Amino acid sequence: MRAISRRVLLSLLVVMLVLSACAPAAAPTQPAKATEAATQVPAGGQPTQKPAEKVKIRATVWLGEQELEALGKLTDEYLKTHENVEVEWINIVGGGPYGRDKLQTMIAGGDAPDVMMLNTGQFEGLAARGALLALDDFVQKEGFDLSIYWPQAVDGCRYKGKLYGLPRDISNVILYYNKDMFDEAGVAYPTEDWTWDDFLKAAQALTKDRDGDGKIDQWGFGLLNIVWVWAGFVWANGGEVLSPDRTECLLTDPKTVEALQFYYDLQTKYEVSPPPGALPEQAWAGDWILTEAVAMGFFGPWWRPAMVAKERPFKWDVAYPPKSPSTGKRGSVVYTDMWGIYSGSRVAEQAWDLIKFLTSQKAQELWTELIGARSISPVKAVAQSDAWLHYGGSTGEIILDSLSFSQAPPVNFGNANEAETIWDQEFGLVIAGEQTVQQAVTKICEQIAPVLASSQ
Repeated sequence: MRAISRRVLLSLLVVMLVLSACAPAAAPTQPAKATEAATQVPAGGQPTQKPAEKVKIRATVWLGEQELEALGKLTDEYLKTHENVEVEWINIVGGGPYGRDKLQTMIAGGDAPDVMMLNTGQFEGLAARGALLALDDFVQKEGFDLSIYWPQAVDGCRYKGKLYGLPRDISNVILYYNKDMFDEAGVAYPTEDWTWDDFLKAAQALTKDRDGDGKIDQWGFGLLNIVWVWAGFVWANGGEVLSPDRTECLLTDPKTVEALQFYYDLQTKYEVSPPPGALPEQAWAGDWILTEAVAMGFFGPWWRPAMVAKERPFKWDVAYPPKSPSTGKRGSVVYTDMWGIYSGSRVAEQAWDLIKFLTSQKAQELWTELIGARSISPVKAVAQSDAWLHYGGSTGEIILDSLSFSQAPPVNFGNANEAETIWDQEFGLVIAGEQTVQQAVTKICEQIAPVLASSQ
């Protein structure tokens, strides 16, 4: 076979190029979805990076209008450095205490939020059912410093040894008093040495008929039928409500009964607290102290903004709970509000980053600026600042010092809300004069035995 000449070879190449140009174009290869989503070519012809799709975090809260607005501003601060994140706040209104019922419905219906605002007596049940994500791995992986928080705040986020949230705030219970009413009655202010006896004498001196119509219209104390008040009296007297493992009711212990008897006698025997129906237009003891119907009441530090914003100004402060004359000790509860993450969240890492910000010193300082000094900031440095301590002119050092004798309330177990319902009802009958304290505690222990057993 003869060799092809150079001229013939060039001619063949030219023909092949011409045929190739006339042939139809081949079908393009389908690119991968990730690549397709990442690049766009605008009219100018230069490819640009398509913005990444935003990560949406859905979070439930149960807040008043003012707090919700402040939370929005706090979120805006976070989003300045997290442009790829979108946060949807779902404010539960009318969904049961602390939004519990509505949240349970959302979870059961497959509409669980990624982040949940929870509290003592609520999160334990969710953790027990596996609805909350344990955060210990996040903490260990990052070496996250939990020591910036109060120890009580961290402990309040644990259930059976695991951490299920970061603390939003904590609250103990202290005594609030109206200085003007004390001055008018010539009664000395509460002191660190006050006992129950001193407390009762002051309350009696402050209970009187102001307008001379023969009816009492000012009382020394506003009694609340709620565990976060009466439990402090029980512990101060050396008694207990439940066993440490929350398996046994101890309300029938003589020391417990003695403390409860004194507490409810303030209304039923000594009549230093408004009887049921005496102030129908005022819903609870918080209203009573704001309107100067009572001179003293037990509340958390979250009540300070209400005292600052009251319509009629009067001088006030906070004081230590009085000591039991039998033991010389005092007691108080400490509740924890926390941010938890749903165990099935698809954006758990982003949710973790969000709650770290919300509980950081920077965010807590901004929160205090926006909303005032409400509950105790979980960040020690913020709560120890002058802005928090002396909010409204109050002696905040007493609030922080009271943490030393405050303990987790007897509602930190799976179905505590059932126990609360039982003792609220039975002690309510004591207030109504329909049964004694001894009868009430006996019935309570009988009724909550199966509740405690089912929570284990």
